[in-house]
Amino acid sequence: MNSSVLRKRFCLLSLCTLLASLLLLTIYELRPLNRTSYRNSLYRQMLASTSFSDYTNKLFQYEITQDSITTAYHLRHPKRYGIPSLPATLSSFSANEYKQQNINNNSTSIDALFDKLTTFSPQSATTSEQINYSLLANHLSLSSSLSKYPYYEYLLGSSTGVQTNLPVTLCEYPLPDSSAVETYLQLLEQIPNYFQEIIAYDKQRSAQGLTAPAFLTAASKEQLATFLSSLRQDKNCFTETFHERLMQLDHISASTRSRYEARNQSAIKNSILPAYETLYCYLTQDTGNLSSTDSSGSDTSQTNNLIESSTPYGLSTFPSGKEYYSLLVQQSTGSNRPVSELISMTDTALQNALGTVLNIALTDQTAYLYYCDHPLETYYESPEAILEALSLMIRKDYPVLSDSPHYTVKQVPDSLAASLSPAFYMIPAIDDYNNNTIYVNPLYTNEENGNLFTTLAHEGFPGHLYQTVYFNATNPSPIRQILDYPGYVEGWATYVEMNIFPYLDYPLEGDSLCKLYQSDTIINLALCSRIDLGVNYEGWTLDDTRHFFEEQGFQDYYAENVYSYVVEAPSNYLSYFIGYLEIEDLKTAYRNLKMEKYSDQNFHKQLLDLGPANFETIRKHILSD
Repeated sequence: MNSSVLRKRFCLLSLCTLLASLLLLTIYELRPLNRTSYRNSLYRQMLASTSFSDYTNKLFQYEITQDSITTAYHLRHPKRYGIPSLPATLSSFSANEYKQQNINNNSTSIDALFDKLTTFSPQSATTSEQINYSLLANHLSLSSSLSKYPYYEYLLGSSTGVQTNLPVTLCEYPLPDSSAVETYLQLLEQIPNYFQEIIAYDKQRSAQGLTAPAFLTAASKEQLATFLSSLRQDKNCFTETFHERLMQLDHISASTRSRYEARNQSAIKNSILPAYETLYCYLTQDTGNLSSTDSSGSDTSQTNNLIESSTPYGLSTFPSGKEYYSLLVQQSTGSNRPVSELISMTDTALQNALGTVLNIALTDQTAYLYYCDHPLETYYESPEAILEALSLMIRKDYPVLSDSPHYTVKQVPDSLAASLSPAFYMIPAIDDYNNNTIYVNPLYTNEENGNLFTTLAHEGFPGHLYQTVYFNATNPSPIRQILDYPGYVEGWATYVEMNIFPYLDYPLEGDSLCKLYQSDTIINLALCSRIDLGVNYEGWTLDDTRHFFEEQGFQDYYAENVYSYVVEAPSNYLSYFIGYLEIEDLKTAYRNLKMEKYSDQNFHKQLLDLGPANFETIRKHILSD
């Protein structure tokens, strides 16, 4: 056989082999990867990393792929970050990899990651990498400490629980294409199993002696009853928002859109509604006959009456509860100060604000009487007008954004309004950070719109929206996007809210009204924060809380509501108030350092450039010169 024939046969064989390989590769790529296997592989790769950048990139991929919602909310284009298509998955409460034991070295997974981190030398790294190293070390160390307290977190609160936040999260789930729609519909079908895991978690929590108080369970049951009533309507938050998002998909046909609508309706009827009914029945078993609320939405219960006024309910009543609360406070605030010092800071801030109000009441009675009779006012008629005005007003004191972000203001669905805050900002994907959404709750707006003005300063400009867009525009390392520092984020938003009062026009001359309305906001946050610290660290009862209100010169009308909330969501208020106090303290130190060279804009730029971090790291880098 001549050589030309051999070459032809060899080429033919090579071509067939190549085609077969390509076919197998295509089939493999089309087949969804197993999420758990993929993340286990990433974990092993992290431990084998030879550089800090490779380690942090793998950790980012690992964290961002824990479930479909986390991926979709953080990234519009996951493949650009080396993340493949993964099966639709809700987060799991039955198998948290970070808290599992590592059989090979008999230590927790977090500890193994921390040990690996310490093999990298930060001294030879860039300033940015040194900051990332410090923050990651802090994050892993604190996570390791908190992991020793499984089941201490309550997942079913009426204000902060999974069942309350899930509808908003799903109703804003991005649907840029048909693949995302398919994932979304599959997630809806998984909600029954998801809630079963939450129920199993709650049962295990009770088995360990950490049962939620009856007043919390009753409040959650009441919230569920209201939501179930709306869910049974033809138009609800799941139908309306899904339809709106589908209409934005121009590339799908009308028949495909109708098919998706039908599948969504089916998921509501056969998955979401039964899941919420199951959760309601579970809580009914827990509360027994303590509440006469039924799942049709009628409510005659007085959940706060279930609080035994002389019984403590906070975290201090748990085994090692004060130690756990101290760690939780550190995580929530980013402050490394002991709780005793935070109590002192809060007391001082409260007394200073009360002193300001008293002083004005004695020296400017006209302003004080006006403040007592009138809510905060502004002449802007819509949230959009307020945000537009704020974006222009702040330019003197805050750095100008490189690009003007796009934002949409939406109204909280009626079915969720009673259990959600006055407004909230939906954090955008890191690769699409110029598209932003703010929700406004109609239950908290009035004709004067003054409170809406300060609320939108908190949520929009120069608060959350502005800070998020600013930091993302600095092109930070992806690892910074998964390190959560609510003390910085909420502290910044509270700080700018407190400092926005001078931007308003007041009907009286002088700055008395400005100081009064500003002090009023500080007092409210300080009171709630002090009660949080008292209930969860010092073991305050409801009687103690009432006494505290009276000591400060207030009626105790809201004592039960505040008490119930800080038991449900310990340390949440502190993210706002302690974060705010830390920034004010940092501002004073920076002003003393810079003296005549100080300016508000430069201070704000320093804080914004560094981005979300704990305050020890912030102090080190901002006050270093």
